[in-house]
Amino acid sequence: PGSLSVDSVYESALFTGLAGELFHFDNPRAATDWTLEVYGAFQPPLVSYATGGERFIAAVENGPLSAVQFRPEQSGDAGAQLLRNWLGTV
Repeated sequence: PGSLSVDSVYESALFTGLAGELFHFDNPRAATDWTLEVYGAFQPPLVSYATGGERFIAAVENGPLSAVQFRPEQSGDAGAQLLRNWLGTV
């Protein structure tokens, strides 16, 4: 746990303008792999990773539906910008 950077995918709406910024992680447990079968018109979600001992999933995005493993509200200006980016997707 602590502050870590997130290796986001290029298409990420959440992490636009936040390359190299640090985000506050509380929980040392996280999923390390993402598998999802995509059918029909559904698009696969965007998955971003962080490394804290081992590489793990830090965020998943699928349009306005997003989930993060870290605490944006405890991540200072970077967290505030991430929340603004998310609001821009809804």
